Amino acid sequence: MKKFKIEYLLYLFIIIAPILDAGSFLYKQVLPNSTWSPTMFIRPLIPFVLFIYMLIKAPSERKKLIIFTLLAVCYGVIHLLITKKLLVSISIGTLMQEATYIINYTYMVYLLMIFIYFKNEKDIKYLKKSLIISLTIYLFIIYFSIVTGTSSSTYVEGMGFKSYFVSGNSLCTTLLMLITVLLTELKNKNVANYILLVLTGIYLLFLVGTRTGMFGFILIMCLYVGLNILDKFFRNKKIETKKILALLGVAAVVFLLLGYFGSETLARRKHIKNQSEVIIDVNTGEAGHTTGDTSMFVYGFKNNTIDENVMSKEQSKSYIEMYTAAQRLELDANSLRTQQLIYHLYLIKNQHNIFYILFGNGYIVNYGEMTLEMEVIAILFNFGLIGFILYIIPFIYVYIKLIKQVIKSKKRTVDDIMMLIMMLIVFGLSFMAGYVFFSGTCALMLISLMTLEYKED
Repeated sequence: MKKFKIEYLLYLFIIIAPILDAGSFLYKQVLPNSTWSPTMFIRPLIPFVLFIYMLIKAPSERKKLIIFTLLAVCYGVIHLLITKKLLVSISIGTLMQEATYIINYTYMVYLLMIFIYFKNEKDIKYLKKSLIISLTIYLFIIYFSIVTGTSSSTYVEGMGFKSYFVSGNSLCTTLLMLITVLLTELKNKNVANYILLVLTGIYLLFLVGTRTGMFGFILIMCLYVGLNILDKFFRNKKIETKKILALLGVAAVVFLLLGYFGSETLARRKHIKNQSEVIIDVNTGEAGHTTGDTSMFVYGFKNNTIDENVMSKEQSKSYIEMYTAAQRLELDANSLRTQQLIYHLYLIKNQHNIFYILFGNGYIVNYGEMTLEMEVIAILFNFGLIGFILYIIPFIYVYIKLIKQVIKSKKRTVDDIMMLIMMLIVFGLSFMAGYVFFSGTCALMLISLMTLEYKED
């Protein structure tokens, strides 16, 4: 305690993140009708303390915090007023749920500002250690739930194991970021780190059931090996053939195991393929190119069997136009994200409202299937240009700055490049799979990676 520094609270915050996530999930399982959980109040405590500290002790940061707060409040009020106006009976959520998204996205920008301000180069090793401890806790919770048979399923069909966490994709994204940090510590030849890597690999490859986990792990390991080989080649260092052969042997064993025992991910893809082949379009009586619900909606619109209060004219018109486009493009019936994107493009065109373009047209106002899962696009479309500037541009700005710093640095390493690539992968996952920036822990881990690489000018 004599050596305690205020920034140590950040390391504690990272360590308890998996415990808070699991606690929140279990609380909602026990009390499913509850609209809150104790972690809602515990989670922001440490960031709030550091926020107040910055306001009092950091005049240079005070102005930034106050300006961002005012902008976020003004934007949030306008966005929620628009959302309230657009809510219809078929909307997936309520105004309070929309407010939750605004609060979460605002919170993650505060976290970014707080972490960068409190970065201490002398104590950076503690930041890395806290991330590895967090990974250890994640793995303990995951394997405990699987062994005891208490894990929740990744998908509603009962496939995959996502333990006591809300989203399989966000959990996988978090683990991928944490093993990237772990890979930078393998040079220390600590046996515990290798055990953590193997356990994480087994879970992502065989158990979780998401493409994010399976292909993400394979991609990161290939990048790590490839970059290290290239680094030694360009530095004229001896390439250790035995290690390369050993790694290739491990890869061969993994693929053989995947082929023999299978994987929850492969089982899920097979299930989706089979499902898409049995979706019949009620309008044509043939195999559909959209979801079953979409074809039912279109049938209702054409036969005037859907009350006009169920959804707006712009929404129903966008449904019909999306359906027509899907037929023309012969989309796979389960290509839901593509259908969502086409629907929202038509919706923006049909709404034809500059205020919606600037402040968003609401994330939760549409039917569940047409709620955009592609998070970066959703922030741009549903939260508007101003929302995109407030919530995403700060991360893009920091990332570009990190690239410049690594390029200029004469001491750049494979670890630096791995970190940058992992951040880019996270942006890509947010774009394709979603639930990255909205997930407080995913955002926390991305910010931690950025903080590890960030250097003051």
